[in-house]
Amino acid sequence: MMNNKNIVLIGFMGCGKTTIGKELAKNLSFSFIETDVVIEQEQNKTINQIFSIFGEEYFRELEKQTYLKVSNLKNYVISTGGGVVKYQQNIINLKKNGIIIYLKATPEKIYENLKYDNKRPLLNTKNKYKTICTLLKEREPLYEKYSDITFEVNDNTPFVLAKDIKNNIQNR
Repeated sequence: MMNNKNIVLIGFMGCGKTTIGKELAKNLSFSFIETDVVIEQEQNKTINQIFSIFGEEYFRELEKQTYLKVSNLKNYVISTGGGVVKYQQNIINLKKNGIIIYLKATPEKIYENLKYDNKRPLLNTKNKYKTICTLLKEREPLYEKYSDITFEVNDNTPFVLAKDIKNNIQNR
């Protein structure tokens, strides 16, 4: 079975990592942790505030430290930030004790999920859909490269996806 491994969810913002992750953690009797929430709690600031005060590079450094920390956990479902794949070391750390699952969504699905969300600093642009397409084009090859398993999220409910992921990893 899993032998104290973590399930690490990667994918673009708005693809359902938190919702699916919480459901999956329940199904597996694992704990759930969201790296962005860890950063916000430790910094006592929102991701938006961190970006606007200190910039993206500072945030990425906080992320790296957080991924290193959470990679040492056992029996967790870990929801990562969309930019986790920007630094290969993040993935190396998370893979040491984790199975990397890419939750893949179309730009249309992501836009549908995020069109009213103003908490994403990288999407605070004039044309949110175009920004999603541009960032997704840049990151998708990395999500594909680093994942152990890919799940399409477009037409499934979080409940069904969590069940499918659980079945897949238990049969590995």
